Amino acid sequence: MRKTGLIGRIMLGGLLLFSPIAAVCMEIIPAGYVGVVYSMNGGVQDELLTQGFHIVSPTKKVKLFTIGNEQLILTKDKREGSKGDDSFMVSTADNANISVSFQMSYRFRQDKIVDTYKRFRGMSGEDIVNSRVRTVLKAKISEVTTFYTMMDIYSGDRGKINAEITDFLNEKLGEEYGIEVIDASIIDVHPDTQLQQTIDDRVKAMQRKQQAEAEQETIKVQNETKILEAEAAAKAKLIEAEAEANANRTISASLTDELLRQMEMEARMQHGWVTVQGASTAVVN
Repeated sequence: MRKTGLIGRIMLGGLLLFSPIAAVCMEIIPAGYVGVVYSMNGGVQDELLTQGFHIVSPTKKVKLFTIGNEQLILTKDKREGSKGDDSFMVSTADNANISVSFQMSYRFRQDKIVDTYKRFRGMSGEDIVNSRVRTVLKAKISEVTTFYTMMDIYSGDRGKINAEITDFLNEKLGEEYGIEVIDASIIDVHPDTQLQQTIDDRVKAMQRKQQAEAEQETIKVQNETKILEAEAAAKAKLIEAEAEANANRTISASLTDELLRQMEMEARMQHGWVTVQGASTAVVN
């Protein structure tokens, strides 16, 4: 019992002796982050610290870097992540510039964190987005919107445009910033008064064109219906005439000399002889 108690006291003493050192060297990486390890002499290490508890040498430092899903919101009105009017102008295929609100869901790629950290000299993910990414978004989004007209962006199939923006930003931001773009969308359009008038005029012109096309289509259908009805009537008459002609041919073919003599005999037997002399007629039985 004494020997066991002695060993226990030695172990407890050891824990008490080393616990201050362990506390100094212990690093806790929370969920959604990784730890970038660096030192003044060795620079940035290639290996990241993932979520959990880690023992790190006192000569090294750990910088937390987010890898969770984040959202960037740039809107005209105040929303989460948008402190004021953060909308911006993009270019269109018809040489217009139109103000848009935008949002982007993204995350930093874990396999690129070390390179990103080195490239931007220890900046955090938030700093990289706020000071670097936000400043290039307009130009990069305009590279997509310049293939679409103002009306496409204002009232067209914006889902297609947003899909192209997402793919384009995912490629470009992935190469330059180590960012994976999950979704990027133009969520609203804010034309000024003059541009709004131009849009309204175009909408009205499109509506008039669509109405004219609908009317033309109606007339076309009506004319085609009349043609079909006339063709049907002509075809019916032709069928009727052909049937009558076929009947006459059948009758004519059946009137042989023998049949005609028989019909004459039957008539004489029923009505007798009929003789016409001048203005008077004599019937002889």
